[in-house]
Amino acid sequence: MEEESCSKTSSDEVLVRLACSERLDATDILIDRYYRICFRTCMTILRDQDHASDACQNCFIKMVKSIDKFRGDGTFRSWLLTIARNESLAILRQKKLRREVKLENDDLQLKEQRDFSQEIFTKIEVSRVRKALDVLPQKQRLAVRWRLDEGLSFKEIGHIIESSEGSARVSYYHGIRKLREILDL
Repeated sequence: MEEESCSKTSSDEVLVRLACSERLDATDILIDRYYRICFRTCMTILRDQDHASDACQNCFIKMVKSIDKFRGDGTFRSWLLTIARNESLAILRQKKLRREVKLENDDLQLKEQRDFSQEIFTKIEVSRVRKALDVLPQKQRLAVRWRLDEGLSFKEIGHIIESSEGSARVSYYHGIRKLREILDL
């Protein structure tokens, strides 16, 4: 029987199957593929490089130990980002850095905010946006970063933050509205 090959262009599905068979090359490719987004997710939550590195490392250790438990209900990326989020929250609890997240109940202005991702990158520099993102509550910050930086769907974001697609959409639009206020757009 021929051994299945893997490369950097292999699909997540193939790499997960090979990683479940203890193929280290497949595991390495998955780690390389998702390190940046996992680290950024951890940084967005923890706002500290050392803590984010620890959470990211814990995330990949858990991935290796439990990859055989990935059921494929959602995408591998969503599953991994859920682990990254949970590891980050665990560090927040351990370090007692947790901040309360409050969502405001305002009407959504969907049409104006749909064009925001285009507007934001053409009108102001990225560093100013990053600083403004730090002001947002955690769920809003994550929803905005994952939607704009990673192109995740609201369904994926909802799955990762353990809420509904609608709740993820609301978090995103509240975050966008607050960013517009902060950045005077």
